[in-house]
Amino acid sequence: MIAINFASRNYRLIEWIRSGLIAACVILGVIMIALIWTAVSLRVDISALDAKLKELEAVEKQVQPALLERGQLVKDLSAMSGLLESRKFSWTRLLTSIEAVVPVGLALHKVDFNPKDHMLTLEGTAHSPESLRNLIVGLEKSASFKDPFLKHQSLEKGNISFNVVAVYREDTGVAVAQGNR
Repeated sequence: MIAINFASRNYRLIEWIRSGLIAACVILGVIMIALIWTAVSLRVDISALDAKLKELEAVEKQVQPALLERGQLVKDLSAMSGLLESRKFSWTRLLTSIEAVVPVGLALHKVDFNPKDHMLTLEGTAHSPESLRNLIVGLEKSASFKDPFLKHQSLEKGNISFNVVAVYREDTGVAVAQGNR
């Protein structure tokens, strides 16, 4: 005999859906446990890093006075080396080299020297254009000076005011100063 139940449904499809939902819940539960585990381990790592950071800050506070002292020592040594360099420079040689090229009829009012770039600035007055030209020619011919340049000249009360710039070669100044003796 064949028994057909017209009131029943196909429960096999519902069983597959139910099994699929149970499997999805289990997978989501495993993922949730993994995320919680990762969050906890990250929290532990963060707290360890915070402790290490506090330790490093404490070490930095202990080292800070030594670093400040070192900085002051470096600053003092730089100042001392600057003093030593300035003692190496001979103003006498510079002025002797300038005196050797200054012609008659010319008066210097200001001599300015920048030791960093060896720039020499001469300001003064000349009685005639020839005196000023002789100064420029003397600077050009001198081994102590390089690239003389007349920056400014003006006529005031019959005299020529001027401003000349040149590069001073300190090492050749020694030979010139010794050769003039």
